[in-house]
Amino acid sequence: MARTRTRIDQSDDSQKSATISDRRRRTQDVTENQNADTRKDRPTPSARQVKRGVGSTGLINRIPVVRSIVAYFRGVASEMQKVTWPDRDETSRLTAVVLGVTIAFAVGLGLLDGFFSWWFRQAFHADSEWIFLVVAAAVAALVSGAYFVVRDRI
Repeated sequence: MARTRTRIDQSDDSQKSATISDRRRRTQDVTENQNADTRKDRPTPSARQVKRGVGSTGLINRIPVVRSIVAYFRGVASEMQKVTWPDRDETSRLTAVVLGVTIAFAVGLGLLDGFFSWWFRQAFHADSEWIFLVVAAAVAALVSGAYFVVRDRI
């Protein structure tokens, strides 16, 4: 069984006083020898050096408002790439549904507007007050009946 750590005598001053493994000591020796022989042809980049890339110019990094706007649009572009767009047939079908519902509501609201305009003309005409009252009673009965039918479902 091999020992991974060695004890160094306290009396030996030439050795390091800490206990380290043989493997680590050999790695340190090799690294020291390589550092003495090897020289880099370029300076080592600083940890604080700003990475220059696409879209990260000095102006964007210096102005916080511009930086936040650019970050927003980058997020928008990222989310737009995740969207699953419908195919042509589904787009046509959904467009037809939207147009159909829009036309149906436009016709319904037009009929409702015509009814209310006729009804209030009857109310303010001197000879036809009874028509207004009959229609008002019918509308009140219809609305209250619909409420009593639907109230349990709501």
